[in-house]
Amino acid sequence: MRRPFLTAALAAAALYLAVPAGAAAPGVGECMDCHGDSTIEKTLPNGQALSLFVDLQAYRQSVHGKSSCVSCHADAKAPHDKLKKVSCEKCHGDAGKSYAGSSHGKLRAKGVTDVPGCDGCHGKHDIRKPTDPAARTFRLNIVATCLRCHKDRAIEQKYNLPDQKVMAAYEQSVHGMASKKSGLTGSAVCIDCHGNHAILPGDQPRSATHRQSIPTMCGKCHPGILEQYEKSVHGKGMRAGIAESPVCTDCHGEHTIAKVADPTSSVSPRNIPKTCSGCHEKGGISTRYAIQKKRFSSYMDSFHGIAVEYGMTKAANCSSCHGVHDILPSSDPASSVNKANIPKTCGKCHPNAGPNFAKGDVHVDVSPKKAMGVFAVRLFYTIFITSLVILFALHVGLELYGRWNRKKNNGSGGKEGQS
Repeated sequence: MRRPFLTAALAAAALYLAVPAGAAAPGVGECMDCHGDSTIEKTLPNGQALSLFVDLQAYRQSVHGKSSCVSCHADAKAPHDKLKKVSCEKCHGDAGKSYAGSSHGKLRAKGVTDVPGCDGCHGKHDIRKPTDPAARTFRLNIVATCLRCHKDRAIEQKYNLPDQKVMAAYEQSVHGMASKKSGLTGSAVCIDCHGNHAILPGDQPRSATHRQSIPTMCGKCHPGILEQYEKSVHGKGMRAGIAESPVCTDCHGEHTIAKVADPTSSVSPRNIPKTCSGCHEKGGISTRYAIQKKRFSSYMDSFHGIAVEYGMTKAANCSSCHGVHDILPSSDPASSVNKANIPKTCGKCHPNAGPNFAKGDVHVDVSPKKAMGVFAVRLFYTIFITSLVILFALHVGLELYGRWNRKKNNGSGGKEGQS
Protein backbone atom coordinates (compact mmCIF):
# COMPACT_ATOMS: atom_id res chain seq x y z
CA MET A 1 0.00 0.00 0.00
CA ARG A 2 1.18 3.45 -0.68
CA ARG A 3 1.26 6.29 1.80
CA PRO A 4 -1.94 7.99 0.63
CA PHE A 5 -3.81 4.75 1.09
CA LEU A 6 -2.51 4.48 4.63
CA THR A 7 -3.85 7.93 5.29
CA ALA A 8 -7.23 6.93 3.88
CA ALA A 9 -7.18 3.69 5.85
CA LEU A 10 -6.50 5.63 9.05
CA ALA A 11 -9.37 7.93 8.21
CA ALA A 12 -11.60 4.92 7.61
CA ALA A 13 -10.48 3.39 10.90
CA ALA A 14 -11.31 6.61 12.70
CA LEU A 15 -14.74 6.57 11.10
CA TYR A 16 -15.20 2.95 12.17
CA LEU A 17 -14.44 3.83 15.77
CA ALA A 18 -16.97 6.64 15.57
CA VAL A 19 -19.76 4.37 14.29
CA PRO A 20 -21.22 1.91 16.75
CA ALA A 21 -21.84 -1.73 15.78
CA GLY A 22 -25.18 -2.27 14.04
CA ALA A 23 -25.24 1.34 12.81
CA ALA A 24 -27.08 2.24 9.61
CA ALA A 25 -25.35 1.70 6.28
CA PRO A 26 -22.95 4.49 5.35
CA GLY A 27 -24.20 7.27 3.16
CA VAL A 28 -22.45 8.63 0.12
CA GLY A 29 -20.79 11.32 2.17
CA GLU A 30 -19.26 8.81 4.54
CA CYS A 31 -17.94 6.70 1.68
CA MET A 32 -16.45 9.77 0.08
CA ASP A 33 -14.48 10.49 3.24
CA CYS A 34 -12.10 7.82 1.95
CA HIS A 35 -12.97 7.36 -1.70
CA GLY A 36 -13.02 11.06 -2.42
CA ASP A 37 -9.24 11.06 -2.04
CA SER A 38 -7.84 10.99 -5.57
CA THR A 39 -4.71 9.20 -4.35
CA ILE A 40 -6.44 6.29 -2.65
CA GLU A 41 -5.47 2.98 -4.19
CA LYS A 42 -4.62 -0.59 -3.40
CA THR A 43 -2.03 -2.95 -4.73
CA LEU A 44 -3.26 -5.97 -6.69
CA PRO A 45 -1.63 -9.42 -6.38
CA ASN A 46 0.15 -8.80 -9.68
CA GLY A 47 1.72 -5.66 -8.27
CA GLN A 48 -0.42 -3.21 -10.21
CA ALA A 49 -2.02 -0.31 -8.37
CA LEU A 50 -5.81 -0.03 -8.52
CA SER A 51 -7.31 3.38 -7.86
CA LEU A 52 -10.21 3.37 -5.39
CA PHE A 53 -11.03 6.99 -6.05
CA VAL A 54 -14.61 7.88 -6.90
CA ASP A 55 -15.29 11.15 -8.68
CA LEU A 56 -18.28 12.42 -6.75
CA GLN A 57 -19.30 14.87 -9.47
CA ALA A 58 -19.20 12.16 -12.14
CA TYR A 59 -21.13 9.85 -9.83
CA ARG A 60 -23.80 12.45 -9.15
CA GLN A 61 -24.19 13.01 -12.90
CA SER A 62 -24.46 9.29 -13.55
CA VAL A 63 -27.69 7.38 -13.96
CA HIS A 64 -27.17 6.02 -10.43
CA GLY A 65 -26.22 9.37 -8.95
CA LYS A 66 -29.28 9.67 -6.76
CA SER A 67 -28.78 6.22 -5.24
CA SER A 68 -26.62 5.39 -2.27
CA CYS A 69 -23.37 3.45 -2.52
CA VAL A 70 -24.88 0.45 -0.74
CA SER A 71 -27.42 0.04 -3.56
CA CYS A 72 -24.59 -1.72 -5.42
CA HIS A 73 -22.09 -2.36 -2.61
CA ALA A 74 -24.60 -3.94 -0.25
CA ASP A 75 -21.94 -5.14 2.20
CA ALA A 76 -20.21 -1.77 2.47
CA LYS A 77 -19.51 -0.52 5.96
CA ALA A 78 -17.17 2.10 7.30
CA PRO A 79 -14.48 0.91 7.36
CA HIS A 80 -14.59 -2.30 5.33
CA ASP A 81 -12.42 -5.04 3.94
CA LYS A 82 -12.69 -6.29 0.38
CA LEU A 83 -16.28 -5.95 -0.77
CA LYS A 84 -18.26 -8.60 -2.59
CA LYS A 85 -18.49 -8.36 -6.34
CA VAL A 86 -21.21 -6.00 -7.51
CA SER A 87 -24.15 -7.79 -9.10
CA CYS A 88 -25.74 -5.67 -11.80
CA GLU A 89 -28.17 -8.53 -12.43
CA LYS A 90 -29.92 -7.65 -9.18
CA CYS A 91 -31.60 -4.76 -10.98
CA HIS A 92 -30.89 -5.63 -14.62
CA GLY A 93 -31.96 -9.25 -14.74
CA ASP A 94 -32.70 -9.55 -18.47
CA ALA A 95 -29.43 -7.91 -19.49
CA GLY A 96 -27.53 -10.10 -17.05
CA LYS A 97 -29.14 -13.25 -18.41
CA SER A 98 -28.33 -12.29 -22.00
CA TYR A 99 -24.76 -11.43 -21.06
CA ALA A 100 -24.28 -14.72 -19.23
CA GLY A 101 -25.06 -16.60 -22.47
CA SER A 102 -22.77 -14.46 -24.61
CA SER A 103 -19.16 -15.11 -25.61
CA HIS A 104 -18.05 -12.42 -23.18
CA GLY A 105 -20.19 -13.74 -20.33
CA LYS A 106 -19.10 -17.36 -20.73
CA LEU A 107 -15.43 -16.44 -20.59
CA ARG A 108 -16.00 -14.10 -17.67
CA ALA A 109 -17.73 -16.90 -15.79
CA LYS A 110 -14.57 -18.98 -16.22
CA GLY A 111 -12.55 -16.29 -14.52
CA VAL A 112 -11.14 -14.64 -17.63
CA THR A 113 -10.74 -10.99 -16.72
CA ASP A 114 -9.65 -9.43 -20.01
CA VAL A 115 -13.10 -9.79 -21.56
CA PRO A 116 -15.54 -7.00 -20.78
CA GLY A 117 -17.97 -7.25 -17.90
CA CYS A 118 -20.74 -4.70 -17.40
CA ASP A 119 -18.27 -2.03 -16.35
CA GLY A 120 -16.09 -2.67 -19.40
CA CYS A 121 -18.72 -1.11 -21.64
CA HIS A 122 -20.90 0.96 -19.30
CA GLY A 123 -18.30 2.25 -16.85
CA LYS A 124 -18.48 2.06 -13.05
CA HIS A 125 -19.44 5.13 -11.06
CA ASP A 126 -19.95 7.29 -14.14
CA ILE A 127 -22.57 5.20 -15.94
CA ARG A 128 -24.89 7.29 -18.07
CA LYS A 129 -28.01 6.56 -20.06
CA PRO A 130 -27.35 5.38 -23.62
CA THR A 131 -29.15 8.49 -24.84
CA ASP A 132 -26.61 10.72 -23.08
CA PRO A 133 -23.89 11.88 -25.56
CA ALA A 134 -21.33 11.46 -22.76
CA ALA A 135 -22.19 7.79 -22.23
CA ARG A 136 -19.81 5.10 -23.42
CA THR A 137 -22.87 3.37 -24.86
CA PHE A 138 -24.18 6.44 -26.70
CA ARG A 139 -24.52 5.40 -30.34
CA LEU A 140 -21.72 7.63 -31.58
CA ASN A 141 -19.39 6.34 -28.84
CA ILE A 142 -20.09 2.61 -29.15
CA VAL A 143 -17.49 1.91 -31.83
CA ALA A 144 -14.73 3.46 -29.74
CA THR A 145 -15.92 1.46 -26.73
CA CYS A 146 -15.77 -1.83 -28.66
CA LEU A 147 -12.49 -1.03 -30.37
CA ARG A 148 -10.74 -0.47 -27.07
CA CYS A 149 -10.51 -4.26 -26.95
CA HIS A 150 -10.99 -5.23 -30.57
CA LYS A 151 -8.06 -3.17 -31.83
CA ASP A 152 -5.80 -4.69 -29.23
CA ARG A 153 -3.41 -7.04 -31.02
CA ALA A 154 -2.73 -9.09 -27.90
CA ILE A 155 -6.45 -9.77 -27.39
CA GLU A 156 -6.88 -10.45 -31.10
CA GLN A 157 -4.19 -13.11 -31.04
CA LYS A 158 -5.30 -14.62 -27.73
CA TYR A 159 -8.90 -15.17 -28.84
CA ASN A 160 -8.26 -15.67 -32.56
CA LEU A 161 -10.38 -12.64 -33.42
CA PRO A 162 -10.58 -11.15 -36.91
CA ASP A 163 -7.56 -9.11 -37.91
CA GLN A 164 -7.58 -5.73 -36.19
CA LYS A 165 -7.38 -4.13 -39.63
CA VAL A 166 -10.72 -5.73 -40.47
CA MET A 167 -12.22 -4.42 -37.27
CA ALA A 168 -10.76 -0.97 -37.82
CA ALA A 169 -11.97 -0.98 -41.43
CA TYR A 170 -15.45 -0.24 -40.12
CA GLU A 171 -14.32 3.29 -39.36
CA GLN A 172 -13.71 3.87 -43.09
CA SER A 173 -16.88 2.12 -44.23
CA VAL A 174 -20.06 3.87 -45.31
CA HIS A 175 -21.55 3.15 -41.88
CA GLY A 176 -18.46 4.25 -39.99
CA MET A 177 -18.04 7.46 -41.96
CA ALA A 178 -21.72 8.34 -41.51
CA SER A 179 -21.37 7.83 -37.79
CA LYS A 180 -17.92 9.27 -37.18
CA LYS A 181 -17.71 12.12 -39.67
CA SER A 182 -21.35 13.06 -40.17
CA GLY A 183 -22.57 12.26 -36.67
CA LEU A 184 -25.58 10.34 -37.97
CA THR A 185 -26.94 8.39 -35.03
CA GLY A 186 -29.07 6.30 -37.39
CA SER A 187 -26.02 4.72 -39.00
CA ALA A 188 -25.27 1.12 -38.07
CA VAL A 189 -22.82 0.63 -35.22
CA CYS A 190 -21.45 -2.57 -33.68
CA ILE A 191 -24.50 -3.44 -31.56
CA ASP A 192 -26.90 -3.11 -34.50
CA CYS A 193 -25.31 -6.14 -36.16
CA HIS A 194 -23.72 -8.07 -33.30
CA GLY A 195 -26.23 -7.29 -30.55
CA ASN A 196 -25.30 -5.81 -27.21
CA HIS A 197 -25.43 -8.21 -24.28
CA ALA A 198 -25.98 -11.46 -26.21
CA ILE A 199 -23.00 -11.27 -28.58
CA LEU A 200 -22.08 -14.65 -30.07
CA PRO A 201 -19.69 -15.81 -32.83
CA GLY A 202 -21.20 -15.75 -36.32
CA ASP A 203 -21.00 -19.52 -36.73
CA GLN A 204 -23.54 -20.09 -33.97
CA PRO A 205 -27.17 -20.30 -35.14
CA ARG A 206 -28.36 -18.01 -32.33
CA SER A 207 -25.88 -15.32 -33.34
CA ALA A 208 -27.25 -12.13 -34.87
CA THR A 209 -24.53 -12.41 -37.51
CA HIS A 210 -25.22 -16.04 -38.48
CA ARG A 211 -25.65 -16.36 -42.27
CA GLN A 212 -29.33 -17.18 -42.01
CA SER A 213 -29.89 -14.08 -39.88
CA ILE A 214 -27.89 -11.58 -41.91
CA PRO A 215 -30.65 -10.50 -44.37
CA THR A 216 -33.08 -9.93 -41.51
CA MET A 217 -30.38 -8.09 -39.56
CA CYS A 218 -29.59 -5.75 -42.46
CA GLY A 219 -33.31 -5.46 -43.20
CA LYS A 220 -33.88 -3.72 -39.88
CA CYS A 221 -32.43 -0.61 -41.49
CA HIS A 222 -33.04 -1.53 -45.13
CA PRO A 223 -36.60 -2.98 -45.11
CA GLY A 224 -37.35 -2.19 -48.75
CA ILE A 225 -34.24 -4.03 -49.92
CA LEU A 226 -35.04 -6.98 -47.68
CA GLU A 227 -38.48 -7.25 -49.26
CA GLN A 228 -36.92 -7.40 -52.74
CA TYR A 229 -34.25 -9.86 -51.64
CA GLU A 230 -36.77 -12.23 -50.04
CA LYS A 231 -38.55 -12.56 -53.40
CA SER A 232 -35.34 -13.05 -55.39
CA VAL A 233 -33.75 -16.34 -56.38
CA HIS A 234 -31.01 -15.71 -53.84
CA GLY A 235 -33.42 -14.91 -51.02
CA LYS A 236 -35.62 -17.93 -51.70
CA GLY A 237 -32.55 -20.15 -51.81
CA MET A 238 -31.29 -18.80 -48.51
CA ARG A 239 -34.67 -19.24 -46.82
CA ALA A 240 -34.78 -22.79 -48.19
CA GLY A 241 -31.61 -23.51 -46.26
CA ILE A 242 -29.16 -23.40 -49.17
CA ALA A 243 -26.08 -22.15 -47.39
CA GLU A 244 -24.39 -21.16 -50.67
CA SER A 245 -27.11 -18.66 -51.53
CA PRO A 246 -25.56 -15.23 -51.21
CA VAL A 247 -26.57 -12.96 -48.37
CA CYS A 248 -25.90 -9.24 -48.02
CA THR A 249 -22.33 -9.58 -46.77
CA ASP A 250 -21.26 -11.82 -49.67
CA CYS A 251 -21.77 -8.94 -52.09
CA HIS A 252 -21.31 -5.86 -49.92
CA GLY A 253 -18.70 -7.07 -47.43
CA GLU A 254 -18.91 -6.79 -43.67
CA HIS A 255 -16.87 -4.08 -42.00
CA THR A 256 -15.64 -2.72 -45.33
CA ILE A 257 -19.02 -1.78 -46.85
CA ALA A 258 -18.58 1.24 -49.11
CA LYS A 259 -20.89 3.35 -51.23
CA VAL A 260 -21.70 1.96 -54.68
CA ALA A 261 -20.06 5.04 -56.19
CA ASP A 262 -16.82 4.29 -54.32
CA PRO A 263 -14.38 2.58 -56.76
CA THR A 264 -13.21 0.33 -53.92
CA SER A 265 -16.71 -1.00 -53.26
CA SER A 266 -17.30 -4.61 -54.18
CA VAL A 267 -20.57 -3.51 -55.78
CA SER A 268 -19.23 -0.56 -57.75
CA PRO A 269 -20.02 -0.88 -61.48
CA ARG A 270 -16.47 -1.92 -62.30
CA ASN A 271 -16.27 -4.55 -59.52
CA ILE A 272 -19.70 -6.13 -59.82
CA PRO A 273 -18.70 -8.73 -62.45
CA LYS A 274 -15.87 -9.92 -60.22
CA THR A 275 -18.15 -10.00 -57.18
CA CYS A 276 -20.81 -12.05 -58.98
CA SER A 277 -18.17 -14.37 -60.40
CA GLY A 278 -17.21 -15.29 -56.84
CA CYS A 279 -20.13 -17.72 -57.00
CA HIS A 280 -21.01 -17.95 -60.68
CA GLU A 281 -17.59 -19.04 -61.86
CA LYS A 282 -17.41 -21.88 -59.36
CA GLY A 283 -17.90 -25.12 -61.20
CA GLY A 284 -19.38 -26.86 -58.18
CA ILE A 285 -22.11 -24.25 -57.70
CA SER A 286 -22.95 -24.19 -61.42
CA THR A 287 -23.30 -27.96 -61.47
CA ARG A 288 -25.27 -28.30 -58.23
CA TYR A 289 -27.83 -25.63 -59.10
CA ALA A 290 -27.92 -26.10 -62.91
CA ILE A 291 -26.57 -22.60 -63.52
CA GLN A 292 -25.08 -21.93 -66.93
CA LYS A 293 -21.30 -21.89 -66.82
CA LYS A 294 -18.75 -19.34 -68.01
CA ARG A 295 -21.03 -16.37 -67.24
CA PHE A 296 -18.12 -14.22 -66.10
CA SER A 297 -15.63 -15.16 -68.80
CA SER A 298 -18.23 -14.79 -71.56
CA TYR A 299 -19.26 -11.39 -70.19
CA MET A 300 -15.67 -10.20 -69.98
CA ASP A 301 -15.25 -11.36 -73.57
CA SER A 302 -18.13 -9.15 -74.68
CA PHE A 303 -18.07 -5.49 -75.67
CA HIS A 304 -19.68 -4.61 -72.33
CA GLY A 305 -17.09 -6.57 -70.37
CA ILE A 306 -14.13 -5.10 -72.23
CA ALA A 307 -15.56 -1.60 -71.84
CA VAL A 308 -16.00 -2.08 -68.08
CA GLU A 309 -12.50 -3.53 -67.76
CA TYR A 310 -11.07 -0.41 -69.36
CA GLY A 311 -12.99 1.84 -66.99
CA MET A 312 -16.19 2.65 -68.90
CA THR A 313 -18.48 2.29 -65.91
CA LYS A 314 -21.57 3.24 -67.91
CA ALA A 315 -21.30 0.00 -69.88
CA ALA A 316 -23.74 -2.71 -68.81
CA ASN A 317 -22.66 -4.98 -65.97
CA CYS A 318 -24.41 -7.90 -64.29
CA SER A 319 -26.83 -5.77 -62.31
CA SER A 320 -27.75 -3.66 -65.33
CA CYS A 321 -29.49 -6.66 -66.86
CA HIS A 322 -30.24 -9.07 -63.99
CA GLY A 323 -31.18 -6.54 -61.33
CA VAL A 324 -29.65 -6.04 -57.92
CA HIS A 325 -31.63 -7.32 -54.96
CA ASP A 326 -34.56 -8.58 -57.04
CA ILE A 327 -32.69 -11.05 -59.27
CA LEU A 328 -34.95 -13.78 -60.68
CA PRO A 329 -34.19 -16.78 -62.90
CA SER A 330 -34.57 -16.05 -66.62
CA SER A 331 -37.41 -18.58 -66.77
CA ASP A 332 -39.51 -16.37 -64.47
CA PRO A 333 -41.82 -14.10 -66.53
CA ALA A 334 -41.08 -11.28 -64.11
CA SER A 335 -37.31 -11.56 -64.64
CA SER A 336 -35.62 -8.68 -66.41
CA VAL A 337 -33.71 -11.22 -68.52
CA ASN A 338 -36.74 -13.28 -69.50
CA LYS A 339 -36.90 -13.41 -73.31
CA ALA A 340 -40.07 -11.33 -73.33
CA ASN A 341 -38.45 -8.61 -71.22
CA ILE A 342 -35.04 -8.39 -72.86
CA PRO A 343 -35.96 -5.60 -75.36
CA LYS A 344 -37.21 -3.51 -72.44
CA THR A 345 -34.10 -4.29 -70.37
CA CYS A 346 -31.76 -3.48 -73.24
CA GLY A 347 -33.87 -0.43 -74.00
CA LYS A 348 -32.70 1.19 -70.77
CA CYS A 349 -29.37 1.87 -72.52
CA HIS A 350 -30.40 1.33 -76.15
CA PRO A 351 -33.61 3.36 -76.65
CA ASN A 352 -34.38 1.79 -80.01
CA ALA A 353 -33.98 -1.79 -78.86
CA GLY A 354 -36.50 -3.98 -80.62
CA PRO A 355 -37.48 -7.66 -80.58
CA ASN A 356 -34.25 -8.58 -82.39
CA PHE A 357 -32.30 -7.90 -79.19
CA ALA A 358 -33.89 -11.02 -77.72
CA LYS A 359 -32.98 -13.31 -80.62
CA GLY A 360 -29.26 -13.73 -80.13
CA ASP A 361 -27.31 -15.19 -77.26
CA VAL A 362 -26.10 -12.73 -74.65
CA HIS A 363 -23.32 -14.63 -72.93
CA VAL A 364 -21.61 -16.04 -76.00
CA ASP A 365 -19.13 -18.84 -75.42
CA VAL A 366 -16.77 -18.23 -78.32
CA SER A 367 -15.84 -21.77 -79.29
CA PRO A 368 -16.31 -23.87 -82.46
CA LYS A 369 -19.01 -25.93 -80.75
CA LYS A 370 -21.04 -23.09 -79.24
CA ALA A 371 -20.63 -20.26 -81.78
CA MET A 372 -18.76 -21.30 -84.91
CA GLY A 373 -19.52 -18.07 -86.76
CA VAL A 374 -18.28 -15.81 -84.01
CA PHE A 375 -15.28 -18.06 -83.47
CA ALA A 376 -14.33 -17.94 -87.17
CA VAL A 377 -14.71 -14.17 -87.41
CA ARG A 378 -12.70 -13.67 -84.24
CA LEU A 379 -9.98 -16.04 -85.46
CA PHE A 380 -9.84 -14.28 -88.83
CA TYR A 381 -9.55 -10.84 -87.30
CA THR A 382 -7.02 -12.02 -84.74
CA ILE A 383 -4.75 -13.38 -87.50
CA PHE A 384 -5.47 -10.46 -89.83
CA ILE A 385 -4.83 -7.72 -87.28
CA THR A 386 -1.77 -9.47 -85.86
CA SER A 387 -0.32 -9.88 -89.35
CA LEU A 388 -1.13 -6.27 -90.14
CA VAL A 389 0.65 -5.05 -87.03
CA ILE A 390 3.70 -7.22 -87.77
CA LEU A 391 3.85 -6.02 -91.37
CA PHE A 392 3.42 -2.43 -90.27
CA ALA A 393 6.21 -2.77 -87.75
CA LEU A 394 8.37 -4.46 -90.39
CA HIS A 395 7.61 -1.67 -92.84
CA VAL A 396 8.53 1.02 -90.34
CA GLY A 397 11.67 -0.88 -89.39
CA LEU A 398 12.79 -1.24 -92.99
CA GLU A 399 12.03 2.40 -93.67
CA LEU A 400 14.09 3.49 -90.68
CA TYR A 401 16.91 1.17 -91.68
CA GLY A 402 16.83 2.57 -95.23
CA ARG A 403 17.02 6.13 -93.96
CA TRP A 404 19.87 5.28 -91.65
CA ASN A 405 21.72 3.47 -94.45
CA ARG A 406 21.23 6.32 -96.92
CA LYS A 407 22.41 8.82 -94.39
CA LYS A 408 25.46 6.71 -93.68
CA ASN A 409 26.34 6.41 -97.42
CA ASN A 410 25.83 10.12 -98.00
CA GLY A 411 28.08 10.85 -95.07
CA SER A 412 30.83 8.57 -96.39
CA GLY A 413 30.53 10.09 -99.89
CA GLY A 414 30.86 13.59 -98.47
CA LYS A 415 34.00 12.71 -96.57
CA GLU A 416 35.56 11.05 -99.65
CA GLY A 417 34.73 14.16 -101.73
CA GLN A 418 36.39 16.38 -99.16
CA SER A 419 39.54 14.25 -99.14
